[in-house]
Amino acid sequence: MPDTAQDAFDVVIIGAGVNGAGLFRDLCAQGLRCLIVDKGDYGSGTSAAPSRLIHGGLKYLETGELRLVAESTYERNLLLRNAPHLVKALPTMIPIYSWTKGVWAALRTLLGSTTAPRSRGALLIKTGLTMYDFYGARARVMPRHGMVGRKKALADVPALTPRIVALGTYYDAMVEAPERLILELVKDGVALSPGSEALNWTAVSGLRDGALEFTLADGQARSVTARNVVNAAGPWIDRVNAVLGIKTKLIGGTKGSHILLDHPALLEQLNGRMIYFEADDGRILLVFPYRGKALVGSTDIPAENPDDVTCTEDEIAYFMASLRELLPGLQFDPGQIVYAYAGIRPLPNSEGVDPGLISRDHSAPVAAPTEGRPFPVTSLVGGKWTTFRAFSAEIADKVLEGLGETRKQSTDEMPIGGGRDMPQAASAREDWLAELARVSGAAPDRLATLLDRYGTTARPIALAEGAAPVFLDTEEAFSRAEIDWIARNEHVVHLEDIVLRRTPLAITGQVDRTVCEELCEIAAQALGWTEARQAEELEALLAVLARRHGVYLSRAAEVKSTRS
Repeated sequence: MPDTAQDAFDVVIIGAGVNGAGLFRDLCAQGLRCLIVDKGDYGSGTSAAPSRLIHGGLKYLETGELRLVAESTYERNLLLRNAPHLVKALPTMIPIYSWTKGVWAALRTLLGSTTAPRSRGALLIKTGLTMYDFYGARARVMPRHGMVGRKKALADVPALTPRIVALGTYYDAMVEAPERLILELVKDGVALSPGSEALNWTAVSGLRDGALEFTLADGQARSVTARNVVNAAGPWIDRVNAVLGIKTKLIGGTKGSHILLDHPALLEQLNGRMIYFEADDGRILLVFPYRGKALVGSTDIPAENPDDVTCTEDEIAYFMASLRELLPGLQFDPGQIVYAYAGIRPLPNSEGVDPGLISRDHSAPVAAPTEGRPFPVTSLVGGKWTTFRAFSAEIADKVLEGLGETRKQSTDEMPIGGGRDMPQAASAREDWLAELARVSGAAPDRLATLLDRYGTTARPIALAEGAAPVFLDTEEAFSRAEIDWIARNEHVVHLEDIVLRRTPLAITGQVDRTVCEELCEIAAQALGWTEARQAEELEALLAVLARRHGVYLSRAAEVKSTRS
């Protein structure tokens, strides 16, 4: 059993997805000494595989989850303020195919039907959008909804199917770099509470004499004590509980897959907007511009193994057919795919319910202490990206109460990472850039890119780059000094951390074998990797890209999808 003060924590959080990271930051802000661990990288599981939407849950109106809609719209508005460098407003369009259809089906769903409604008409959508505006009024930062007729809609988006009768318009939001937001939550937590720690690539291996045992990234073992433990392992919750000697069946997750298309004609039609549309089977799909590509999602299929989840050929065929039906004026084929990803949503075990109707709300059952486990274990079930802060605050309050502590500060208006002191007005932005240009010698245009990418945490990166950065051969301007700074300061353990999560290079199809080798060489210099370690890291990265994302990289500056 550990006997040093550094191995005694108030709270240990297992799982550094968005729920775990949000809770870590909240508890650290209250002065607790916390440890957060993840068996992979921060945000490398389900939290790295979302639709990248920060939304109020328009479709939850159908299932009567009005409290969740109210919470979601409020949290969306807060994120637009607290993380403006990462969360952006997203104008959205809803194609409407009839005036009155779907009302009775929606009422049946509202009253508990286990089948999803289909063919939502203009009356139903207008009602939903009006309610959405009402619930989004708290801390409102975006315009209200609108409706346009068929003629105007087709003049605006000519590739749309002429079967529409109208087009609904409203605003939601999107997160440009979900994995970075999670990293910033973790780093904020460590900064808020000296003595707190964050460890990625660290797996819980068991209990011994009342202490938690972990296997660290370097293979070493570590044992710690905790007054309270939170299982935030997402779809791995039941497996982690089993390691802790707790038998549960809390998770009944569903798989959500997405693809990224290199499709300039589609981006021209979207013109910065999302289309939120109904597929032929009644499922809601979406397509919107994401870093120069078009992101398409998502499926909702029962699945059990989060370690081996991929976007399948059947799912790709489903996306292609749905897009062709929606936009017959454009061509779609699998050769346009530059990246695919999938994750399992940690939804509650809900056998017999249509996957699309399983609640996205959250719960937190607690396993009381036992003789061999002197701490309670709280399992975070469900939830969604948009509401992580509210879920974290709710659980933090319960943990504080159990420990006899009190809340010291709210997180409602607490900026996240580079969102702190982010210049919003044009004049303030110009002043910020001018001051940094003076001390760094860098060009204002380059500093503007870094500010948009990192928020105010761009400052140390700009100082490290200096006046003459050397850039990688990628579409977006990433410099060698920038990658070096990331490797040294952002908890990088493996090459894939940089390529898949610290940067958007993989998801937007910007890496070839040569770029990956250059990234590996920079990381090796920063982290002291041997030549053998470099070879291992490169091969591991290429294997992950191929197995999980359908991307094979050649040495000839070529990115190919397995579906091309």
